[in-house]
Formats: sequence, structure tokens, C-alpha cells
Amino acid sequence: MRMGYVSKLTSAGQLTIPKEIRRRLGLQSSSLVVLDEIGDVVLLRRFEAEQEVLQLLRNRLKKTGVTRTRVNEIVERERAKLWKEKTNHIR
Repeated sequence: MRMGYVSKLTSAGQLTIPKEIRRRLGLQSSSLVVLDEIGDVVLLRRFEAEQEVLQLLRNRLKKTGVTRTRVNEIVERERAKLWKEKTNHIR
């Protein structure tokens, strides 16, 4: 039986993932994770993209001059639009 864990959120919004969970998920320093919000529950899962694909994307973005801040803004805008589309029927 797996047990639940309690972690404290820092003032910077960071959260420590317990070692046992990191081990089971195969997470290492600088691993990417996905946080899915389902009602009042947040599901954490390992990001499954291939490292070569991520490196290719990073290299292409560097060449465009797009900043990380701008990429984050675009991703958040699109995520919000998608979330609204997917959950519109729930309300």
C-alpha cells in the first residue's frame, strides 16, 4: 500500500517531491513534470517527451530570439483557452 505525503509550499511556490515518489516516477534533477488540475485535486506525472525533441525545440526557439517569458505567456494563454473549451460543458 502506498502512503500519502505532506510537503510544504515555499514562498517561491516550490514544492519538494518526496524521494520515494521521485524514485518510482524516475524523476531526477531538472526532470519535467506535468501538473493536471482535476477539480480540487492536482495530479503530478512525469513529462513523457523525448529529450531529443525537447533539445530540438530549445535550439529552434533560441534561433528565433523568443524569450522564455514570451513562450510561457503563449503557453499559459493557449492552456487557458484549451481548459475553457474542455470544461465549458461542466459549468
